[in-house]
This record gives sequence, structure tokens and C-alpha cells, in this order.
Amino acid sequence: MKFRAQSELQSAHRPARAFVLIAILVLVMLLSMLAVSLLFRFKAEDAAAHASVGTEQAWAAALSGVEEALRVAASATSGTVDWQDNPGAFRDRLVFDDGSERWFFTVFSPGAGDSLNALNYGLTDEAAKLNVNASPDANLEKLPRMTPAMAAALRDFIDEDDIPQPEGAEQDYYSALPRPYTIRNGPLASLDELLLVRGFTAELLHGAAAERESGTNSEPTSSSSNARPTRGLSQFLTVASYEPDVANDGTVRVNFNSPDAELPAVELPPAFTNFLAALRTNGITLSHPAYLLEATLPVKDAKGVETEIASGIGKAELATVLERFTGSAAMQLTGLVNVNTASAVVLTTLPGIDEPLAESIVSARRSLSPERRTTIAWLYQEGVVDAVKFKELAPLLTARSYQFTFQVIGYGLPSGRFRVLEAGIDVAPGTRRVTYLRDVTRRGLPFNLGGEGDDAPARSARRPGKEVRRG
Repeated sequence: MKFRAQSELQSAHRPARAFVLIAILVLVMLLSMLAVSLLFRFKAEDAAAHASVGTEQAWAAALSGVEEALRVAASATSGTVDWQDNPGAFRDRLVFDDGSERWFFTVFSPGAGDSLNALNYGLTDEAAKLNVNASPDANLEKLPRMTPAMAAALRDFIDEDDIPQPEGAEQDYYSALPRPYTIRNGPLASLDELLLVRGFTAELLHGAAAERESGTNSEPTSSSSNARPTRGLSQFLTVASYEPDVANDGTVRVNFNSPDAELPAVELPPAFTNFLAALRTNGITLSHPAYLLEATLPVKDAKGVETEIASGIGKAELATVLERFTGSAAMQLTGLVNVNTASAVVLTTLPGIDEPLAESIVSARRSLSPERRTTIAWLYQEGVVDAVKFKELAPLLTARSYQFTFQVIGYGLPSGRFRVLEAGIDVAPGTRRVTYLRDVTRRGLPFNLGGEGDDAPARSARRPGKEVRRG
């Protein structure tokens, strides 16, 4: 009987002991899971912190490239193009070595033409493009892929009237759209506003994305799967080009139309001072100093006999006159095209320049020294154009550049972390600023990292066993 009671008691305790054991096991499992979770969280936070540091360092390296671009552009003298393709200043420049990672930047821009592979380690000159806000007489339809209807629609979009040009489109057209909007009827603030103009598309403006070797739509991580896009109309157009109406040394030019203006302290032929006096006496104004070239003026002498006086300005004096004088009261000249850097395509859009003349200009400037290119006078001095043609073209041209665009990649090795920025800068006298800055890292790595040089990585960041990471 006693044995039976003990057996029943033990049977009663078995479920209780089993429950306790199960509870202990569950508790151990929960503690283990908590430990693993905390460990994972600590590692994740550590990885996130490490990635954040890498991101900031890549960003800082890219900003160093922006600062170097500002320095090089601001120190460039008129007639030089050291900023255009300068690997020594812009390619694989070492910024900082923190012991475990070396941080670099590379400044780059698309090369000449439509080639996907052309690349310059330098800046793009905005004065080499046609300013859509300041070129009403330009032959826009001469640009590749620009139709007469698109050119007319663009002119209607920015002019102040409501009268549509033939094949154009004024406010009535945009008001009738499913999603109507008000057109600018004034200068564009950015080139992307062209996407609001009838007929303009992102593909036409910025180029069509090239097919990737992988044949997929996945975001690329290396240059082998990210061919540079074909180039669009944006390579020919700008809204940013201007220059102050001052001499290359920063002094204010003399407005020869002003009766109170004092002549600059430069050597000028006596015939020139007499000619200016005759202009003022007869109330004649000239809008540009180029019109003084080989100019004559009919005047009457003291006896009333009509005679001609010459300006005294020929090949030898032309550069000085262009540099020191102006016919405008404006402080700023907008939309002049740089004859030293503009492509033949852009030059042919200007009134008075056909394809043969554009090619002659491009060919002639290749052999000129920077000193000869400081003013546009070389067009006449080198015999590219005669005096009549020079006077026609001079008001449209310049030999200086102050606004630039470019991209810059900041990256670290061996990790391969990177950030890519797109920037615009303005270095006109009295101005040194970044006009816009855009993070375009999402587009992927633009080219393999690395280069040749003492301070540059010897191999590409895309190496076996090393992941190329975006910032």
C-alpha cells in the first residue's frame, strides 16, 4: 500500500518536472536568441557606421575635386585651355591616406564629339555652347536632331510675345494639354526647362542610355556594365554663359560712345583719337569696337569741303582696341561664344558662319599660341576672315571662359567606395562660386578606378575579391 502511494505521488510530480525542464529550455533558447540578436545588431550598427564613414570620406574627396576645379579655372589666363584636359591636375589625385584606406578624386567631362568613350580629365566650357537665352538669331535647326519645329517652339517658349512662329507653339498650345502649364516667356533658369518645350524629350536633350553589356536593366557597378550614354543636345546648349565687360587684367573698358570717357593709358595712333573726336562731334555711336577696324568717316573741314578720315585701326592695333574699349554701357555680356573652344557644330549656328568657315576657324586655332588667342583679333590677323566678315562676327564671339561644368568622383582604395558629383562653377572676376552641385552616384561607377602615377592607385578598384561599393 505504501509503495503504491509513493508510485502515485511520483507519477503526479512527473508532469511538473517536465514542465520545469521545458520552461528552462525555452528560457535558454530565448536568451540565446536575444544574445544573437544583440550581436547581430551590434555588428549591423558597426557596419552601418563604417559605411557611413566611407560615404562621408568619399563625399569629402569629391568636394576636394570641386575645389581643385575652382582653383584651376580661376587661375587660368585668357587664351589658355589648361582646364580642358589636364590629367596632372584632375586625374587620380590623392587627398588623404588614413592608414587603411587611400582617398582620391578624379575630375572628368565628356570628350569632343558624340563618342561614348571620349573622356577629358578636365572641365566643359559653357562659353563653347550656344546660350538659348541670348541667341535669338542663331540657326538652332543646324544642330543635330534639332528640327525647325523644335527650334520655333523654343523661340516661342522664351520670347515675351504671344504670337506663334510658323511651326511654333505659344501659350495656347500648352493650355490645351491634358496637364496644362504656363510657359516661361523669358530666360530659362536651367537647361532642364527645355523638357517643357514641345518636341523636346529627355533622350534628345541628355542622350539615350547606351545598351549595357549585360543586357539587363540592373544598376551597373563597373564601367564594363555601364557604357557612357550617347550625348544629346545639351552638349551644344547652355543657359549659363556670360562675362563682365572688362579687360583681361580686370580694368573697366572705356566706352568710346561716352563723351566724358577718358582714353586708356595705352599707345594708340593719333588718327584714332581724331576719329573718336569726329564720332562724338557728329553724334555717331558704334555698338562694338570691331566696327573701328579699317573704318572711315566722311566729315567736312573748316571750309565745308567733305573729306574722309580713317580710324587708324588695322591688324596691329585691333587686339588693343578690342581689349580696352567697348561700345556698350552694360556691365555684363551674355551668351558670347568662345571662338577658341566652340565646336564647328556650334559655330555654324551663328549668323554669318557656314560649315567651311567653321572648319577653317577650328583648324586655324590649333596652331596658335595662347598669347595669340587672348582676344578674337586673331580671326582677322591670321587671315581667316576679312575686315567685313570680322565686323559681322565679332559681336557674337569671345576669347574667354568663366563658367564650367564637370563631374567628379571621390573614391577610396582598397574598398572601392565612391561618390560621384555633377557640378557647375563660375569664376568670373569678383566671383568664385559653385553654381550647382548634384549627387549622381546612383548612375553607377563611370569608369574603372585607378591610374598611373606615384600618388595614384596602380590597379583598378574592380579587383577579384574586392567589392566596388557606392558611397
